[in-house]
Amino acid sequence: MNGLQQHLIGMSGVDIYAKLKDDILTLKLKPGQMISENEVANIYNVSRTPVKNAFLRLKGEKYIEIIPQKGSYVTLLDMKSIKDIIYMRSVLETDALNSILDMGIASTVLAGLSEILNRQRALIKSGMLTSTSFYEVDNEFHHRLFTYTGRERLWDVIQDCQVYYARFRLLDTMTTSRYEDLIVEHERIASALEEQDREALKISVFDHLHGNIRVLSQKIESEFREYFVQPPY
Repeated sequence: MNGLQQHLIGMSGVDIYAKLKDDILTLKLKPGQMISENEVANIYNVSRTPVKNAFLRLKGEKYIEIIPQKGSYVTLLDMKSIKDIIYMRSVLETDALNSILDMGIASTVLAGLSEILNRQRALIKSGMLTSTSFYEVDNEFHHRLFTYTGRERLWDVIQDCQVYYARFRLLDTMTTSRYEDLIVEHERIASALEEQDREALKISVFDHLHGNIRVLSQKIESEFREYFVQPPY
């Protein structure tokens, strides 16, 4: 089974859920890919009981689907859910940025965002850049907006809803490598915040969060079609 790490043979059963979830979110296990309880148990050198429990938890969180008499599969990406998350994030992040202006803490926030932008550029120059490492720093840029406004719980709710969206974002960076473009989009958000231009903030956030759909639209209908739930015709 592609994506499972052979060097982790013997890892504790309590970590199987976390490892499988990480493999799904980072696309090491592809949307629609079949996964076997027996194979996972053999690779991690555990009984089937902890694996079955991990599978049931992943099923409950919509990372996999279990089809009786057929097997278990990584869930396909649901474009409708992805668009709903993007809409929700656009509204909430724009509101967070407006709150930053209302609270008079823009200079403090800008210092923190500038530090993250510097880390993103350093990561590109380091030769250690991967889609996953960039995604983690990219995510921190957005996380900070909620942290500074005391809305950490809202950020947690967004993360809980990202079973499809997180994979969609990684699919974008893995296939387009548009790291510089994403940094420029972050810089536009920071610039609009510095200028206290609320309309520019709204537009910049919208364009940034909808960029994945714009860039991948043709590939979704061709190269990556099998990764997505197909709409009824």
